[in-house]
Order: sequence, then C-alpha cells, then structure tokens
Amino acid sequence: MALSKFLVCTVCAMTVFAAAGCAEGTGKALTPTLPTVDSTATNADGTRLKATAPQLSSPRSAIRTDTLTPTLRLANSAGTFDNSATLSYVFQVFEGTKMILESDSVAAASSETAWTVPANVLELNKTYAWRARATYAGVAGPWTDPGASFRTPLPPPPPTPDGPGPVSCGGSSGPSIIACVGAAYPSKLVARISVDARKHNMEFIRDRIIETGLCKGQDYGRNFKRGTPVLSHDYLVWRQPGQKDRGVDLAAGYDDPSTTLRLTWQVKGPPDYGFPFYARYPSVDCSGVNN
Repeated sequence: MALSKFLVCTVCAMTVFAAAGCAEGTGKALTPTLPTVDSTATNADGTRLKATAPQLSSPRSAIRTDTLTPTLRLANSAGTFDNSATLSYVFQVFEGTKMILESDSVAAASSETAWTVPANVLELNKTYAWRARATYAGVAGPWTDPGASFRTPLPPPPPTPDGPGPVSCGGSSGPSIIACVGAAYPSKLVARISVDARKHNMEFIRDRIIETGLCKGQDYGRNFKRGTPVLSHDYLVWRQPGQKDRGVDLAAGYDDPSTTLRLTWQVKGPPDYGFPFYARYPSVDCSGVNN
C-alpha cells in the first residue's frame, strides 16, 4: 500500500507542471508551478506556457491617435495554475495581415503593461492592428486575437504660404538658393530678438527657400517633425526622382536669437537620410522669377 502511494505521487510529479505534493491516495497535484513545461501539453493554439492571453486595453476600435508613436497597453496575463512567476510580453503590430513590427521582451508592470511604438515605423492616416502574448523562460503563451486597432493622425491641411513668394535667383542649387534668399531678406537674419520672432523669421526663410527651389525645378517640401503633424522650423525635405527623400538642415543654431541667423545647406545621407517626412508645399506662382 505504501509503495502504491509512492508510485502515484512520482507519476504526478512528472505531469505538465511540477507538483509540490500529492493528495493522499489520489495522485492529484496540490501546488503545480508555472515554469515547468511538458512538450506534450499545449494550449489550444499550440503554445506551451500555461497562462491566459492578456487583455488588450488601449488603443482599440480603430480610435485615431494623436501621434505616430502610440503606447499600447494591456491587462496582464494570469498563470493557469500559479501567479507567482513574473511574466514578460511581446507585442506585434500589423498593417492588414502583414506584421510590420515586433517588440523585444517587455517586462510586466504591476497590473498593466505598456509598450510604445518606436518612431519612423507608422505612417500618417493608416489603420493598424496589434496583439500581444506572455512569455516566460523562453516559452510563450497564447496570442490575443489581432483585433485591437488604431488609426494614425491625419496629415495637416496644406498651410498657406507665408509671404510674398519665391525670390529671383541666378542659380538652382541649394547653396545658391540659400545665399540668394538670405541676401533678399537680411532683416530676417538679425540677432537680439525674441525666440518667437526668431522662429517666425526662420519659417519665413524656409518657405522662401522652398518656393524658390520649386520655381527652379527642385521638389522641396516642408518636413513633419519626427513624423508628427508638427512642421519643422529649420528643415526641409528634398525629393529627387528615383532616390530616397533627404532631409536638409537650413540653419545652425536658429533657436539662439542672441546671434545672427546662420543659414546652411546640410544634406543628410545614409543610413537615416535625416528621417525626412515629406509635406507637399502649396502651388507656387513662378511668374516673374528668373529661371
């Protein structure tokens, strides 16, 4: 009789989760633990971690976010038999049925875990779905359905031009246009003004450079700063046929109004090309401009 009880408990301890003990004569585990995995015991979807799927919290229901780097939040999973282990989570983002991004392992917070989508992944005015699952010691639990969705911000309406339009310049290269516009508006380069006045002057110069470039056959556009709907003050995007868009820095230290505004033409290159986010400029009247 004692040997029989010993064998029952031994078999019990080798099931899906290690048993801390057996009920007298029953062979049932009293305190199975989370980490131990039996390759023959799987969840319905084939995963092996005995934990529930996390509950996706926000964003959901195709809500429109105000950023291209939204934070995805979920209510933590629970162990099927034991909640003592600290889980981690993996997030996935989809465009249609195509997965476009998977997070690294994200450590669980106390009750809700969050992960922020990095910059330069999502695009304006698109719908994305996401899902997540728990992991522990290299073993994964069941995915939530990729039913939670969100939309990214709408592009802002094309801004109206600020000022009198393009400048009549001899050259068509970026450096020559910079020099021409700066010479045409020396009052916009002055020092010892307020920060707001410097920003306004920089935007004025930026738009004259874009307009003049468009009239010279270049495709210059404004830049959505870091992919948000906010426009860069001292930056433009140079679009060339068959090439990657390039960011161009137009000023050195423009936000220091104690010094004269120093215009530059710093073209960004690989690997990131300055993270350009092209915003098409409104049509420009080029009549009367020296081409």
